[in-house]
Parts: sequence; structure tokens; C-alpha cells
Amino acid sequence: MVNEPLAKSGDVPITLREHLQQVADYARTIAEAYREHWELLLGKETAERLRKALLLAALTHDLGKAAEGFQRALQERKFRWEFRHEVLSASLLLSSVPEDEVLEWATIAVLTHHRDLNDAQLLQECGLVSLPMPDIVRTAHEKFRSKVKELEKRWQWLQSFWQSQPMLQGLAFPQTPDNISPPTDFLKRQKEAIDDMRGLTERESLALLLVRGWLMASDHAVSAGVSQFLSKVPQPQLPSLRPFQRNVGNHKGSAFLEAPTGSGKTNAAIVWALNNRKGGERIFYLLPYQASIEAMADTLEKLFGKENVAVVHARALDYAFRQYFEESGEYESAAEQAKLETELNKLAHKPIKVATPFQLLKWLFGIPRFEIGISEMVGGLFIFDEIHAYDAHVVALIAEMVRVLKQLGGRFLFMSATFPPFLKKLIVEALGEDVPEFGLDSEADSWTRKFLNQVRHIVRLHSDKTLEDLLPDIVDAIRCGKKVLVVANRVAQAQEIYRQLREQFDGIHLLHSRFTRRDRVSKERAVIDALWGRRSDVLVQALVATQVVEVSLDISFDTIFTEVAPVDDLLQRFGRVNRYGEHAEGVEVHVACRFDRDRLIRVYDEERLIRTLDAAPKDGTPLKVETAAEWVRQVYHDGWTSREQKRYEQAKRAFQNVLSALRPLCRLSEGEEEFYGLFQSVEVLPSKLYAEYDAHMREKRYLLANQLLVPIPLGTFHMLNNKGLLARQNDVLIVNVTYDDELGLLPEEVDIDASFI
Repeated sequence: MVNEPLAKSGDVPITLREHLQQVADYARTIAEAYREHWELLLGKETAERLRKALLLAALTHDLGKAAEGFQRALQERKFRWEFRHEVLSASLLLSSVPEDEVLEWATIAVLTHHRDLNDAQLLQECGLVSLPMPDIVRTAHEKFRSKVKELEKRWQWLQSFWQSQPMLQGLAFPQTPDNISPPTDFLKRQKEAIDDMRGLTERESLALLLVRGWLMASDHAVSAGVSQFLSKVPQPQLPSLRPFQRNVGNHKGSAFLEAPTGSGKTNAAIVWALNNRKGGERIFYLLPYQASIEAMADTLEKLFGKENVAVVHARALDYAFRQYFEESGEYESAAEQAKLETELNKLAHKPIKVATPFQLLKWLFGIPRFEIGISEMVGGLFIFDEIHAYDAHVVALIAEMVRVLKQLGGRFLFMSATFPPFLKKLIVEALGEDVPEFGLDSEADSWTRKFLNQVRHIVRLHSDKTLEDLLPDIVDAIRCGKKVLVVANRVAQAQEIYRQLREQFDGIHLLHSRFTRRDRVSKERAVIDALWGRRSDVLVQALVATQVVEVSLDISFDTIFTEVAPVDDLLQRFGRVNRYGEHAEGVEVHVACRFDRDRLIRVYDEERLIRTLDAAPKDGTPLKVETAAEWVRQVYHDGWTSREQKRYEQAKRAFQNVLSALRPLCRLSEGEEEFYGLFQSVEVLPSKLYAEYDAHMREKRYLLANQLLVPIPLGTFHMLNNKGLLARQNDVLIVNVTYDDELGLLPEEVDIDASFI
């Protein structure tokens, strides 16, 4: 067609007609997938109005791109049109028919599908100027009229498109561009109405959120080349279900599952999710650590196919890049593949998402385009695995998130190897309903009886010794040919123990959080491959590690020597010993009970450590499943410690304030700041690696450059900053202390061989 406008230019230009129809098709699929959930939340009539508003918005959201200046900007890179095309799109809609609720919802979604309702440029170009002086108002009005006039060249096309769409035929198309008025009054009324709203679950508030959220989600997906919203999930081939898995899987609604590691919680969760699905709602599998997310994603991809499983966490791009780079060895293609995969996983597209709870929490803190995330979570199925692993602050956030998501139709499966009763109570209070509990029944079958009675560990408590005092025992164990795991609570402590063991043995390895990303991954894989027999050139006699070993490594040692930690963490550490039952009679796990109080209270709550020791089984006790569970119950019998309770209440109140301030169509800047403030670490570049980093940056190999950064806690950051050992250079924070490839970052040792650039 002559004068066929484009939506996007490039190697394969996309016409505006194609784009609008594709977005409408995507939105139509979403409306069908979520129909039942919308009806439950809003009622049938309002859900139908929401569906119509979404489709109307999808068909019209980019009509303003038909303006001559916008089309020119697509063809000429240096030309800047300097006007929001969505203002023209919304004005076309408003000029078509007297306003009703469907049209209002569609119009406000169109108007805000790129910028939120408080965006200064958007307000200015709608005629709602910050300083309503006559000259300023007149200038804004004249600019609007000049941009509307640019529609004249393609007015016939606009009219033809409008009349070709059944959804639009009931709306009168304006006779001429002169009939189009700026949406000033409409926008002013909408802003006033939204300011008066209270709570995201109110009918109109939720409807506005959903129509904007799904319009943006559809537009983003289609613009990224994704043509289909996936709502169906393939039926996986699972092994024969154990009794507890069948019981959980057959239950409709929220549930608790307490089952030991290795018993098959994942398959139970999968069956539960598939049985509870009503339409095309999403399944969210939530884990506390990035490493365990990657492992779970591999499992789910084998069952459902990679095309149905999205991995979403802060380091997803790095993980994907490393995988592709190792396969190809070529940066450009690996980076491109990783970026495409990561961006695809962020879209509202794949039906199964594996993530940390923070990826869901961020939407409730009002970050930009939060409506997309909340829209996708409506009616969702949420599997919280390892729910015991979160501290009081994060539990408070999760509990409040659960309360909101329950109101949005969410259903939940909370799983843990050990489940403190007080934690269940907090979750029940958030849900506002009784929740059935499932677990392993010793009377169910022979496999269950054997599993529950199996002894993998024998607890040895060294009440009068520190971890350093146990060094002679560690040395003896290594000399006896045992593969030994040593776990310290502080990085500096782990580094010193490693130094001493390395003087006596060759096969000693060190792992902690203060390595560069590149070195940490390399060290993890070397140990894993050696222990699994995939590398004969790496000798592993002992691994000295910090808390990172609790979740990141699928490995099994012959024994462990660990400093005391909260009972949950101790059991996770024990899980890296005799992991697969190689030693049928069980192995000793050694706990050093004495600790440096002044140093350790920066890591753990002292009261929790004391409770762990007071409730510990007697020295020499075989640690069966029930023994471990009872240990946890005793430690958490009274709930949080006083310090933890204070953190819980503070976090709960702060998050409730954020939620009460949340409004559809408006980002919440203070909430965004509070969310990113949750992550108490900073990334730094060791000065000795600056030249390599700079070379990667100059060659635009940014993902390789990022592999050279080291995360440090805020306390360490402030210590280094106060000593003048930090400097910012080319947007990276350089630290002038020693970095050793074997030991990692050494904050107490100034690097005398390097200086700030």
C-alpha cells in the first residue's frame, strides 16, 4: 500500500499494520489464558471490559507513529522528532467516541505504555504543564497541533486501518486531524483518580494495572520478535511417584511440604503445580541462591524443554555468557546468544520461571514497569523451595508479598528439608487461611522407612575447641586419605587455614565469595570435575571454604570440620558430606563449638548460635532425618531471637509503607531505592587487574570485563574507603589492595606493586 507507515526500521522493516496486529494477537492470547483468574478477581463483567480495553489499546497504541516526523526519524538516524507518539495515539482514541470505562482504560494504557503517568515530557506534551503560565500553555498547545498536522499525509491509511479492524468499527474515526484535541483534561482527571486509590487489589486499580501491564508486556514481546504467548505446559515424563509426592500432587490449593534433601521434593512440586493450573497462569519456582537456580533450571529444562523455562536472576546474563563462551570460544557470538536468551527470559513469554524471590519482590517495590511483573503474577503458582534459608528481614518481605499475591489469586507450595513451626505460623498468617502439611510417612512404604532411618552423619561436637584448634585433626584426616571439607565463617579465617594446609599438602583448594567471578567459577568447576572423576590432573585432598559451599557445589566429601553456625547452615554443610550415601555406616561430621564472639557476631546472631549448641544432639549421635528435624524445631522453638524479631518488624513495617504508596501507572522512586538498598554489597576491581579490564572495555568485551570484579560487603567497602584505598576510574571502583589468584582479595594488604591509574 502507498504510504504504508513503518513501526520499526532496520534490516527487516516492520510495518505499523503488522506490528499492531501482532501485539493485538499476543494480547488476545493473554486475555484467554488469564480469563478465569480475571473473572475470579474482578467479576465477569469487569473482566470482559478489561479484555476489550486491552485489545483496543493493543490495536491503537502506536498509531501516532504514522506522523511524518516519526517516519522520517526511522529513516534518518540524525533526525530527532522530539515528541511522544503515544500522545497522538491516545488523542485519536479520545476523539473517536464519548468516553466510557473501556475507552478510558485503553486510552490511559496507550498514553503510558512507554512513560509513566508522572513523566515530565509526557505531561508537557499532553498540555499539562508544570508552570501553567499563558505563554507556556500556548507553546505546548501549538506544538501539539503541529504534530497532529503531521498525520495528514497518512490520514487515509489511518482511516483504512481503523475501518478494517472489527474491534474498532464501533468507534467513530475523527473526520480530520483538526478534530483531535490534546488529552489534557483526561490526563488531569486520571491523575486525580489514581492519587485517591488505595491498594492494588481494588477493582479499578487492579484493572488499570493489568491493562497497562499486559499492553507493555505484549508490545515488548512482539518488538523482541516473539510472536506467541506460551500458555500451555507440556506433560513431563516423571518416574513413579512416591506416596508423599502423590499426596502433595493431588492437593488443590496452598500447602507445606517438609521432606529431606534427596527425597524428591522437586517432582512433588511439579505434580502439584500441574494439578493446580487453571489456565495459562505462570509457574514460579523460587530458590534463595543463584547456583541452585541454575541447577534447578537444568532439571526443569530436561522435563519441559528450554523453550518453556526462563531463568531470571541478577547474574543470569553472566551464567548464560559463560556457557556459550566455553562452547564456542568466540566472544561476539557468545555475548549475542547470551543477551538474546536473557532478554527472552525477562519477557512475559515462557510459562515456567526459575528465580529468586527478589525478582518477584522488585515489582512490589514499584520499579519502572512494575505492572508487567504484577500482571504476570496474577493467579500464579509459587513454589518456595528451601524456604528456611532466608533471614528475618527477607522472611518479612516474603510474608508481605505472599499476602498480596494471595489477594491476586496466587497459590503456594512452601518446601523445606526442615520447617520450624514458627515459620509456618508466619506464612499461615500471611495467607489468612489454614494450610495442610505434607511430609514423609514412615509407614508409607519400604523405601520411605529406609530413607528415614538412614544414617549419613555422626555428630562430633568439640565443645572446647575453635576451628583453628582442629587443624591437627584435619591434617590427620587428610593423611588417612580422606577427602576433607573445612568450612569457616569468615573469609580471612578460611584464607589463613588454607595457607597452613597448603604448606603440608598439594591438593588443597580454597573457595569463598571474595574471588573474581572468573576465578570463583574456575575453582568450583575444578573441584567438582575432580571429585566426579572428570579431571585426572586436579588433586583434591581438602577444600577450605566459607558459607558459599552450603549451596553452590554438587559434591560429596568423606568428612567435614566446620565452625559452629546456625543449625540450618550446619545441616546444609553436612549435606556436602556422604551426600550420596557412599559410606553406608555414616561418617563423622566435626563441629568446632568455640568461636571469636567479637568477629562472628558480624556474621551470625549470637543468640541463634547459642541456641544451636544448647539444642544440639549429644556428641556421637547418629543424625537421622527426625533427629535433624527435632534439632531445628528446638532451636526455633521460640521463633526469632530478639535481634531477629526487631529486624523482622522493621522490614515488615517498611514494606507495608511501600505497598500502601504503590499506585498503577506510576513508578515509586522511593520504593525503587529501598529495593536496591537490600543488596548489601559492592563490586570492586583489584588494581592488578585494571589493565586487563581496560583492554576488554576498549574492545567492547564487556561481559569478560565484568568477570574480573569482586563483590565485597558494605562493611569492607567503608573500611577500604576510609583508608583511601578506593578510587573510581571509567565507571569502575578500583581497590588498591592485594589480589592473589589462590587466596582472593586481601583487604588488609595494600598492593605496593600497583597504584591507582
